[in-house]
Amino acid sequence: MGPTDFDVTEGSGTRLLERLYGAAPPPFALLRRHHAGAPGPGPVEVFFGEMETVRSLEGIGAPDGARGPHALALLPFRQVAEHGLRCHDDGTPLRVLRISEHHLLPEQALTGRGGDEPVRWQDVGFTTDDAHYERLVREVATSDAARGGLNVLIRRDCTARLPGFRPAVAVELFRRLLTAESGAYWTFLVHTGGERPTTLVGATPQGHVSIENRRVVMNPLCGTYRCPPHGPRAGEVLAFLADRKESEELATTVDAELSVLCGLAGPDVRVEGPFLRRMAHLLHTQCRISGPAVLSAPETLSRALFASTTVGSPYAEACRAIHRHETTGRGYYGGLLALLGRDARGDEELDSAAVIRTLDIDHLGRARLSVGATIGSRSSPESEAAETRTKGRAVLTALTTEPAPPASRRRRGSGGTEPGAAAPGSDGSVREILVRRHAEFSSFWTSGGSAPTGRAGRVLVLDTGGEDLAALVHMVASVHGPPEVVRYDDPDTGDTLSRHRGPVLLASGPGRPDAPGSPRMAVLRQMCASLVRERLPGAAPVAGVGLGFQLLALAAVPDARVTARAGTGLGREVEVFGRPVTAAFRNTYALTTGPAGAAPARRGLPALCLGPDGRELIAMHGRAVRGVQFRPESVMTTDGAEVLRSLLG
Repeated sequence: MGPTDFDVTEGSGTRLLERLYGAAPPPFALLRRHHAGAPGPGPVEVFFGEMETVRSLEGIGAPDGARGPHALALLPFRQVAEHGLRCHDDGTPLRVLRISEHHLLPEQALTGRGGDEPVRWQDVGFTTDDAHYERLVREVATSDAARGGLNVLIRRDCTARLPGFRPAVAVELFRRLLTAESGAYWTFLVHTGGERPTTLVGATPQGHVSIENRRVVMNPLCGTYRCPPHGPRAGEVLAFLADRKESEELATTVDAELSVLCGLAGPDVRVEGPFLRRMAHLLHTQCRISGPAVLSAPETLSRALFASTTVGSPYAEACRAIHRHETTGRGYYGGLLALLGRDARGDEELDSAAVIRTLDIDHLGRARLSVGATIGSRSSPESEAAETRTKGRAVLTALTTEPAPPASRRRRGSGGTEPGAAAPGSDGSVREILVRRHAEFSSFWTSGGSAPTGRAGRVLVLDTGGEDLAALVHMVASVHGPPEVVRYDDPDTGDTLSRHRGPVLLASGPGRPDAPGSPRMAVLRQMCASLVRERLPGAAPVAGVGLGFQLLALAAVPDARVTARAGTGLGREVEVFGRPVTAAFRNTYALTTGPAGAAPARRGLPALCLGPDGRELIAMHGRAVRGVQFRPESVMTTDGAEVLRSLLG
């Protein structure tokens, strides 16, 4: 039987609250969602149903003919193992609430109640001190992976005991979050029921993947401004928005989510933003990316993995870092809550949110709140530790503080914590910076791509291993036509490369191209040497980006040498054969050439484009071999589509 929808009247609302505050309610969930374009959060949705433990997401979609929400899924972080990624397997189950009742409850029905359910807290505190977390930050930030562009979220845990805990206490905690945290994407409570129930109560700013009006949407979020006790200071907010590190971290997150989205959507992928999301004690920057939905809701959810905001990028490398530096499993932290159903037209709907800023409470009243900071090569240990304290304090303050009476909340006004609200006195300046940051994004992504040129010869993309290529493949398809992708370690790849007369594009990936002890690099170097030496006359060019460029250049440029990349940030303004480009440099290593590199191209060798120091190799362009050190597919590379078009032409 499909779910039944009810708009709650006063009498039925009272009976509904009696069920929620009862001694042993069935499995249920409370959810207040913020919808894009809406003036504020919607009503509280109340779901009752049967809670199941399942092995996969297969079969949880809404059946044909159904309308409204059908299932609420709880995805633990350990699900990343299904994609071959490293994690601590703590046995946390994948659960699904099969919805049989769906009620809409006015927020006032909960926030207008007095706090008649006592909440007692004991033994509240972090399991490790700041010094321990700062050592972790320092270890990650100085690693080779971080110098190569790794950004990873490392968690720390705050624990507490709630004596006498029962579901009614969780409803009271949810009521407090409704009052204190109006800026959340989802404010939620999920009670699994059963003999040993789990209860999740949280207010997450991070939406993940959704399907709305037949488009798949993601909401990459990164960057945190910690509001002072009396509210944001205009000058500090403007400095936060103008901070290069914060801008590059958001762009890195958008790039990671674009790689996911491009594997879920058809053409016309777009990037909007950045925007400000305002929480009670924090400000975040986020973007909205979307494209036409081409998969079912369960398949979209399964293939989207988890938000890179809660993991990092490159994704696989970040999972390895989490496994190395976090000694226990994450439970539901970093995972997802996902609501699946059908809209009024019968089309599939999906909405999901990252499980962060969430209290996880077991049947004995033992509670855990996990918080983390995104760590990269330029992270400050003291600053990242302070960020985790602020995030933890923001949630705990909302959960432990009795809300003010409704009358005083009305006097305070709605502008203080509405999502997206600008800092007082700085609305125009905030908008100006956000507009400028949007203009700095690649026009390819902000305008929905470009039409293929119809050039002859299908592009063969060589996957060099270690990165998701969906965004690069999407851009190749837009500028040249759908490519074929082959992996470097496929036994038939060598023959495929030697026979292919159309353009060949070597993708990027992690690692040092001349590493002597790497079997992967040895295979790639041999392939590149064969491509440069044996390319058939009249065949289209072989091109490379990032690591692919480095491998080709080592084979084609006699005096090319590998060196550590200077720590000058990810985004750089360079000139590529007379074309000014702001480009994303993400590889750990760079190439340099001797003085001969600055000379005019010798017969049979590609022309070289050098950096301002006259030695760093930025690009090369010849009839048979071409490439660029940077990533044309990045949202940070302003003219990436045209650069890629010139490489493949």
